[in-house]
Amino acid sequence: MRLPRRQAPGRPKGPLPEARHLLTRRIRRLIDEAHLGNLREAAAHTRLPYATLRDLYLGRTTSPGLRTLVNIAEAYGTSLEWFTSDDTSASPRLLIEGQLPPDPEYGRGREGRRIRIPLAAWSLARCFLELERRLTKLPPRNDRPIIGSAVDPDEIRRSLTAYLLGPILEAQREGMVQILGAEPPFRGTRNPGAEDERQWVELLRALGKFWELIVRPES
Repeated sequence: MRLPRRQAPGRPKGPLPEARHLLTRRIRRLIDEAHLGNLREAAAHTRLPYATLRDLYLGRTTSPGLRTLVNIAEAYGTSLEWFTSDDTSASPRLLIEGQLPPDPEYGRGREGRRIRIPLAAWSLARCFLELERRLTKLPPRNDRPIIGSAVDPDEIRRSLTAYLLGPILEAQREGMVQILGAEPPFRGTRNPGAEDERQWVELLRALGKFWELIVRPES
């Protein structure tokens, strides 16, 4: 999914220098597509210093340390070779594949349905990843928050998705909003376009701001 660039907090001001090195182009693709160019969000996701990512993004650094590249590769689900080779077989993972619970009224059968939470909706994506990390560290038992005794990754994803998207799902049940961004699409969104994607990201970002006050993700 490609979203138009926009000035955002944490994005270097002024025109960017030409990206002459493949590594610079790869880093810019990750940060532009996953975080709308927001280097501070990318630093939080990769757990790298802002200055390190800024220099990579601007092309000031083209030979980072191995640990830096490993952090970035792991954060976006790609390989180290993707940064140094034109081979695109290991494209980065710029989406969280959430799982919605079953709901026949909205075309979700016994297995529920996958839904895309793009990293561009970083405030919500960050809360999702942080909750998943925290909760799966706890022993699986009935009184564990949100996911209870679940150990199956799909079941955990369903519980987390339903919990975090609860306000939107409730609004949908009341006929106030139509869910976008599902895979496959929800009823009424057979051909979602760029504007649908933009609205979906903005909706999820707004929801994420609410959850950030409760989850308080680690920096």
